[in-house]
Amino acid sequence: MARLDQLREGQPIEKTILARKVAIVKVGEQIHAIESECKHMRASLATGKVENGRLKCRWHGWEYDLATGNCLTVDKFKLKRYDVEIENDEVYVIL
Repeated sequence: MARLDQLREGQPIEKTILARKVAIVKVGEQIHAIESECKHMRASLATGKVENGRLKCRWHGWEYDLATGNCLTVDKFKLKRYDVEIENDEVYVIL
């Protein structure tokens, strides 16, 4: 799905996998894969800002915890998270 050298610290990239938009982001040594549409108005989170383990939507500022997918702005919302595997410098998202 993505190569490790495509990932820059705290800069999400968006990939479409089986018709699902997934944001992939590197934070420290961890690679996170998370649903890429904000629950507020479906904006792409791949254009958002990453800070302190949170992904912030660029449009209206909704924030999500990358480790859990929980929305930190409105408690009842949550993004799907996906496991990742790294093999030969390739990042694979497990749906």
